[in-house]
Amino acid sequence: MQTKTIVGLLALILSSAASAVSVSFLKGDNFRDDLGYRKDKTTMTIENFSVWELGSVFFYYDITEPTTDDKDPDLHDFDSKPVSNQFFGGISTALSLSKITNKNFSYGPMKDLSIRLELENGSGNGVNNFQNYFYGLQYDIAVPGFDFFSLNTVLRDNPNDAGVGFQIGMFWQMTWDYGRWNRYKFTGFLAASPWDGDQDSEKYTFFAKNGRYLTTQPQLLYDLGYGLWGKQNRLEVGLEYAYFINRFQLKETDEMCLQYMVKMSF
Repeated sequence: MQTKTIVGLLALILSSAASAVSVSFLKGDNFRDDLGYRKDKTTMTIENFSVWELGSVFFYYDITEPTTDDKDPDLHDFDSKPVSNQFFGGISTALSLSKITNKNFSYGPMKDLSIRLELENGSGNGVNNFQNYFYGLQYDIAVPGFDFFSLNTVLRDNPNDAGVGFQIGMFWQMTWDYGRWNRYKFTGFLAASPWDGDQDSEKYTFFAKNGRYLTTQPQLLYDLGYGLWGKQNRLEVGLEYAYFINRFQLKETDEMCLQYMVKMSF
């Protein structure tokens, strides 16, 4: 099932009718120094959003310290080799029930209902490599003032855990356009889980407290490229606030950091 999910999601990207690609560089200097990376961290993020006949596909990939082979002696991987280079990424698709069935699934402020499938993996904190699978529903909501606003409820399947978890997520974007030199964007996501399978003991296989977490990374961006070249959404600069409760689903690993960022879209 897991292999079929990966192959299917990759096939959707290749068959997409329209897509947008972006590369971002982020820099922050107030991260924890006990999660396998240094307090001052540089991250490169690659994103691709594609639209196809029956829905959409989103791909992202974060690379920590992308331009260096980091040999900090205080940071170690599973083999006790000093390194803080890490990766984290995912690919997801939303299959529109309205498009699949040719029936109207809108109701009140909900514009559409979709089946959501997602795969994510990464190097964790340099010790705990992980891979998760998500299966559930996505709700596209019409919210005044927002370019888009989406909620999702999914089961979170970690192959290393005996049970399954549950995750609530949201994505949003709002744009303020006051002219060529005054265009701004507020965008981001939030994901939270009240449990994550058997993280604590065999006794609590369904509501394990250790798997509880919250992740959100809102961004405030200024459209510099629009002012310079008259083209929107090509070059943006701004801030991202990274906030984590129980990062990597580990107890007492809360983290928060303000990052500077530059985003280039193609």
